[in-house]
Amino acid sequence: MHHLNAPWLTLPALQHLFSLFETAGATLRLVGGSVRDGLLNLSVSDIDFAVDRDPHWVMDLLKKNHIKVIPTGIDHGTVTAVIEKHPYQITTLRRDVETFGRKANVAFTDDWVEDAQRRDFTMNAIYADKDGTLFDPVNGVEDLKHHRVRFIGDASLRIKEDYLRILRFFRFSARFGHEPYDAEGLKAAQTYASHLPHLARERVTDEFLKLMELPSPLYTLEAMSETGVLSYILHPGTWEDLKSLVIFEKETKVSPSAMLRLAAFHPLLDEVKKHLRLSRRQESELNFYSKAHPMITLDTFKQQAYRWGKESVFNLALLQTARSSEISPEEGVTFLNALHQQYDNWHVPPFPISGDDLLDRGVKEGHDVGRLLKAVEKWWLSKDLEPDRDACLAHLSTLL
Repeated sequence: MHHLNAPWLTLPALQHLFSLFETAGATLRLVGGSVRDGLLNLSVSDIDFAVDRDPHWVMDLLKKNHIKVIPTGIDHGTVTAVIEKHPYQITTLRRDVETFGRKANVAFTDDWVEDAQRRDFTMNAIYADKDGTLFDPVNGVEDLKHHRVRFIGDASLRIKEDYLRILRFFRFSARFGHEPYDAEGLKAAQTYASHLPHLARERVTDEFLKLMELPSPLYTLEAMSETGVLSYILHPGTWEDLKSLVIFEKETKVSPSAMLRLAAFHPLLDEVKKHLRLSRRQESELNFYSKAHPMITLDTFKQQAYRWGKESVFNLALLQTARSSEISPEEGVTFLNALHQQYDNWHVPPFPISGDDLLDRGVKEGHDVGRLLKAVEKWWLSKDLEPDRDACLAHLSTLL
């Protein structure tokens, strides 16, 4: 792990940027998530760089070499180079002059250690050169190797620079850390948890939902509850449904859904909306899972999938199974696996006829069209969505 061997490191666009800056006398290095995830052999989407030159100098260099550049956050040292429609953020080395919550006054520097010391966790402050050689001023590689999510320097100081780091500490611990979590980080999170309500709800929501989509959030939620952090996000509610849901997800290899887990964790939509700022789509999804629905069975799945969508009904069946006290874990896994085996490759068919078919047969516009169309649809659903267009038209004829 002392060298980055990621296959994407040899991408022509990356090597072109490295060569460009090297020729101009600057040092360009990869930093952050791409290095961390690359060392763990995880997939990488965003690739960020750090450089020891002023952002205006960086923009001039890129423009002179006919590379599209966007002054994304130039006041804080960040510009974005666009090569073959792919963005690469390049940020000048910085040190904090003054910090207040989410914002900070920064000064540019050419000191790589100084830049590393202003970052959040040691595993996010590992730099890599063009050949994968690492620069690791805060011992991030060792922490990454041993699955330790640790703040750089004093945990309290790092959190006071940005209180959102409390939630990031728990999310990163859930994703990369081993239990128990770093004691200093937990203590600092507990000390400054009361500052969470002052953060923008959008940012809190984003961090919390990312946590809820991770494979195993239960230990993390327990830690957040014990430190008092969770109460500033939403009322804890009951844990049992969520615990069962996570178990069934693992047993049936279903990808986690944040909204589904939220419904299991705390199904009262109005309470959730007080603490989290959800989009209309998220609210609608949570509202759907929170309502009482008829139990999903192998026999009723098609009809319910037609009304609500196949993925939503799969998720609803998972939640209903987790909540049911009448189904044993073994029976639940058997049922969910059978449901997926039977319907994974099945596509919800469209209703074969429309109002135009009724008008063509002399039915007058208005109430009769809707009534007859619903009658044929009800019959079609009762036949398991199998009758084709001709059969539906034949049934319409009997009604007429």
